[in-house]
Amino acid sequence: MTSVTGATAISDHSAFWKKPISIDLDTGERMVLRSPQDALYALVSDWPVNGGVHQQRAIDFCRAWLAGRMPAETVRQAFILAALEAGLSINDDDDDGAGSSVLNPTV
Repeated sequence: MTSVTGATAISDHSAFWKKPISIDLDTGERMVLRSPQDALYALVSDWPVNGGVHQQRAIDFCRAWLAGRMPAETVRQAFILAALEAGLSINDDDDDGAGSSVLNPTV
């Protein structure tokens, strides 16, 4: 993707994170997020707790990524903080499906 000036933009809107993130919602549903676009959808439509500082920051980072101003991996880290803030169980998956599990750590 190139900008009007011909410089390469930071984001490719079809970009995926190097490792997906799985979150377990209160409904028992597991969501697998593979990109900032997936994260934005989860943060604004399926998020169990609204109004968190990290939630808003992650939403802002997702929007900045869409505008080409934020690297996808930075958005990923902001999303993980928002998930922890919301008390969600997350799994930071490796490519083979094994990963480190983070279950409601004390902050």
